Amino acid sequence: MKSKLTVNGMPALLFLFVFLAVMVGAYMGIIPDNMGGAFSVCLVFGVGLMWVGDNVPVLKDFGLGTILCVLVPSILLYLGLLPQQLADISKNFFSGYDFTSFLVPGLLVGSLLAMDRRTLVNAGVRFILPMIFTVVLATVISGAIGALMGYGFVPSVLYIAGPILGSGVSASAVPLSEIYATYGGGDAGEILTTLTSSVMVANICTILIACILAAIGKKNPNFIMKGFAGMDGKLLRKEAKINVTEEEKKEIVRDSNSTTFRELQIGFLLTCGIFVAGKICAKIIPGGLNFYLYMILIAVVLKLTNVIPSDVCNASGAWGNFMGKIMTPCTLCAISLGVLKLGSVIELFSNPSYLILCILCVVVTAIVAGLLCYAFGFYFVEGAIMAGLGLADMGGTGDVAVLSAARRMELLPFLTICTRIGGAINMVWLTFLASHFL
Repeated sequence: MKSKLTVNGMPALLFLFVFLAVMVGAYMGIIPDNMGGAFSVCLVFGVGLMWVGDNVPVLKDFGLGTILCVLVPSILLYLGLLPQQLADISKNFFSGYDFTSFLVPGLLVGSLLAMDRRTLVNAGVRFILPMIFTVVLATVISGAIGALMGYGFVPSVLYIAGPILGSGVSASAVPLSEIYATYGGGDAGEILTTLTSSVMVANICTILIACILAAIGKKNPNFIMKGFAGMDGKLLRKEAKINVTEEEKKEIVRDSNSTTFRELQIGFLLTCGIFVAGKICAKIIPGGLNFYLYMILIAVVLKLTNVIPSDVCNASGAWGNFMGKIMTPCTLCAISLGVLKLGSVIELFSNPSYLILCILCVVVTAIVAGLLCYAFGFYFVEGAIMAGLGLADMGGTGDVAVLSAARRMELLPFLTICTRIGGAINMVWLTFLASHFL
């Protein structure tokens, strides 16, 4: 009698065969350092771990699948149970052959073009100010907590809150280490170690907090306050401004099982066009802005001007859903193997004050962002994720991990804005502080 147990639709024994083949290849050292090899490793681990997490009662509501994808591969690597070669392949997945340049544009374009136009207008206008205020208030409050704990206001601001709210290592920790070394002296490499550790601890916290917020909001959308969490992709509490008709719902909200290959092709093609157009704008327009911002701007203009037919917008949404559902577990495991350095995180436990401050910084940022966005009409959970966790996670890959944990991938455009613009504002703010206090 055939076993009915399946892993994402694949018979469990067949999935086990695929997993064993990949593991034997890994221990033999024959998995190539290219896209094929990276997919073989990360997709198998991602699908398997996500399936395990999504089938554990109670804990699955807290995003256990996402947590397992982020932590388990890194733990196995740290314990020496996986070859170092897999870490090298996974790292190249981002820095070498740059899989994120394939993943993130699809998620961005799909999220924006599939969004209701009125939602985009109302949410976008209200989002910028809470994000800016979150950067400043969260930094000052984190510094005050650090002063009360004896760590010091300035060290807490510059070495903990600063890099955490800068959205990533390359965009925040690396330039900040050079800025701090310029104004205060010292070795930029040693400073970078501290800043990177802050970012890594914060990134894990953002994923856990995203899981908790999503679980609470799902069970009680009015937890603590009315409008604690939005449902069905809603961002703003005043529904009258963003209501859609039944006909529009049929066009926008679609069953993923009805997606056709033709739609995936259309979505992929349009994403490629906007991707290249964003690159062109970043090249010819002065200012040095990241091409992702131009992609967002182009997609927003196309959506607001209504020049793209609704079926094409839906096709882009279908492509974005495909990238989010199929590629996200793969991406999370690549982060775990190639980006997350568990050894550095473990070392932080030797300084409890430092670790506690990193955690509190993320918690404070999420609360401040949630309350500010709530005051501007957003749901608390959506605001905390968009303007809070989007600042505190590890940049683009962190955005994907957080939204996967919160099951709110439609918020990616806002987190990308938060990562890029919020990170830039944070850099200017910290440069000013460093020049006066170091």
